[in-house]
Amino acid sequence: MKSRLVAAVVVCAFGYLAPAASAQQRVTAANTSRYTGDGRWAWTVYIQATPQTIASIRCVEYTLHPTFPNPVRPICAAGNGPEFFPLSTDGWGTFPIPIKIQFKDGRTQSLTYQLHFDAPKAEQGPSDISVDNVARKVAPQQWTWTVFLRGSDQALSQVRCVEYTLHPTFPKPVQEVCERGRGPQAFALSASGWGTFEIGVRVLLKNGQVQQLTHQLRF
Repeated sequence: MKSRLVAAVVVCAFGYLAPAASAQQRVTAANTSRYTGDGRWAWTVYIQATPQTIASIRCVEYTLHPTFPNPVRPICAAGNGPEFFPLSTDGWGTFPIPIKIQFKDGRTQSLTYQLHFDAPKAEQGPSDISVDNVARKVAPQQWTWTVFLRGSDQALSQVRCVEYTLHPTFPKPVQEVCERGRGPQAFALSASGWGTFEIGVRVLLKNGQVQQLTHQLRF
């Protein structure tokens, strides 16, 4: 009878403590980012957990996009927090990061974190930028046309590139123009066709912000 009672107490004890232990081992990831210009960002990915869990971790292995040199990056220094086991690098795009947590007792835990960049909010995009086009008839059912940005010199100087989304019947409907050019037609894109449609316009600013516009092509 005594041995059965002891066994019951042990079972109850483990059943009660398991959720608490599991909660202590919960690990999440996060990242910070800073725009550095020319479409590139400096960023740091790191993990978050309770102090007890951080103390039990030996290393954290981050697997970056395969375009990075040495994409598998183990970090074995926890640091002082709140960004634990941080990995810092830079690049121009976001991607999912597989993360392997290696504990000191030999266990491992895996998770995937989606890297993201936060556009700076200190500077506002120029408000006096607009889209316009010119067109010329070259045949009974054919036009050549050019779409471009209008704005003050100060506003246009903040633009890095312009991404135009044309009608899906075009062979290459999404086209990016990064040359401002000379004259009043800034970041101009020329094409030809027989019909009008709405053009999606993404103005990519040098401070990392994106201004969304649309333009109804007219002949």
